[in-house]
Amino acid sequence: MRRVEKSGLVFYQSENLLQSGVDNFFLTRSGGFSQGPFAQLNLSYRVGDDPMLVAKNYGKLKRVLRLKFLATVHQVHGAKILELDAEKLEEQSLRNIEADGMVTRQKQVALGVLVADCFPLILAEPQAQVLAVLHCGWRGIAAGVIQNLLQAITAKGGKLENMVGALGPGICAECYEVDDAVINEFRKQFPQGRPRIWKKRGAQYQLDLKAGIFAVLKDAGIKLSRVQELKLCTCCCEEFFSHRRSQGHAGRQIALAMLK
Repeated sequence: MRRVEKSGLVFYQSENLLQSGVDNFFLTRSGGFSQGPFAQLNLSYRVGDDPMLVAKNYGKLKRVLRLKFLATVHQVHGAKILELDAEKLEEQSLRNIEADGMVTRQKQVALGVLVADCFPLILAEPQAQVLAVLHCGWRGIAAGVIQNLLQAITAKGGKLENMVGALGPGICAECYEVDDAVINEFRKQFPQGRPRIWKKRGAQYQLDLKAGIFAVLKDAGIKLSRVQELKLCTCCCEEFFSHRRSQGHAGRQIALAMLK
């Protein structure tokens, strides 16, 4: 992916998606107005930041990236996918709808995912002109949110063999220790066992969310060579917000995509 700086904003872009007619931006935390643990470009109204500063952050983001409409939802670490139709396009009301993914065929509508260790996934089917974004945390992956997104894409006429995508920054396995309860939920999603997805370390486990995401995509028949990844850990790399690094007191960066 390429790194871009524009009017104080710093973001990464997938060349794969750009070549397929999909504008995409994986934002860092730079270039906003928020202070303290939310500095600078926090885009969540639900973490305790001053809502006026969050609104200013959104205003700058939309102005610099020339976004007419930016859709975000209330992410709840579940498995629900929102199909975004023309009659549902109202930014403020969308923020209160509980979902962890969105799919649309609407052009010039930016779909956004807020993250701070969970992985943002963008998928597109260029021939059918279908775009989808997804918030991938351990609960959602274990609950089948990726499979639900793929079903929503195919329901709109997309073919999995034509998919292109990009996986943004998230927490690496070295930084992500979890307990037996989390691994037991993952075993339900991966009943045959996937030793590369988790490994024992002392009394805990190291969980590789990225490996889990790619395992589900591969099992569905998606060509992983067409899914570009940003190989940066949000916990290791301080240009991103990290829920774990900040011990639960952090802002949220955004990943967004739009059909041209």
